[in-house]
Amino acid sequence: MILNLCQNSFFSDDVFCFTKMNSKNLYIFNSRLVTHVVFWVLYYLFFSVIWSTSHGLFYSFYLEFILLPIRIFAVYITLYLLLPNYLLKKRYFTFGLGYFLLIAVSAVLQRLFIYFFYDQLLLANTDTDFFSLKMLVRAGILINTSVFLLLSFKIFQLYLLEKAKNEKAIDSVLEIKADRRIHRVDTKDILFIEGKGNYSTYNLMDASKITAYGSLKKALEQLPENFIRVHKSYVVNKNEVRSFDSNSIQINDAFIPRGKSVADDLLVD
Repeated sequence: MILNLCQNSFFSDDVFCFTKMNSKNLYIFNSRLVTHVVFWVLYYLFFSVIWSTSHGLFYSFYLEFILLPIRIFAVYITLYLLLPNYLLKKRYFTFGLGYFLLIAVSAVLQRLFIYFFYDQLLLANTDTDFFSLKMLVRAGILINTSVFLLLSFKIFQLYLLEKAKNEKAIDSVLEIKADRRIHRVDTKDILFIEGKGNYSTYNLMDASKITAYGSLKKALEQLPENFIRVHKSYVVNKNEVRSFDSNSIQINDAFIPRGKSVADDLLVD
């Protein structure tokens, strides 16, 4: 289910297409940048405090500061390269190998930073062994914990978005009562609707028509956002608009009158 979310490459404009369109409400002030900055600041403060050493908070804050770029590097490579390019495309072996190498490289970098910029520079501890397997493994575990936590959150976020997408797809089937029958019509198959008094006529993709009792306003309320009212008597599916000018809108071979108050961006957005 979640693995079918997006089949495009990480470098494609459409990657995480559904996420980009539907996850703005998950961000602070609807800004991804602000949300990420706030998260990493809180992350830095939190781990600086809980990993406080016997040397005091200054040393702890300094150590977390020099290690933070490595954590950020590992997290973003996982979320925005390995996840969309391999895990979501079911290339599990490649994802696992890439993830292992990423954690290994990050662990070496972390150990390198600690050795030169903390042990040697700040503590002046010349007895520390850089090639300590125990310290390298510990560094890898700590980095993996951060990456895995955020990777799990990202996958859960995509799961919720995919679930909402599937529910929306189910809701796209419209039930129209006409001629003593219930007609189940996918909204994407509706080209336009013509209103005449208390009746609305649905013009469908297969050239068939369904006339049901109900105002055009009521019909529009049951349709998704790609349907717009362009005239007092017409609602159109803007995804099916072929051409338009100031007076009319072409949908297939039909020309729909266009109201003067209908802006161009409503038809092309």
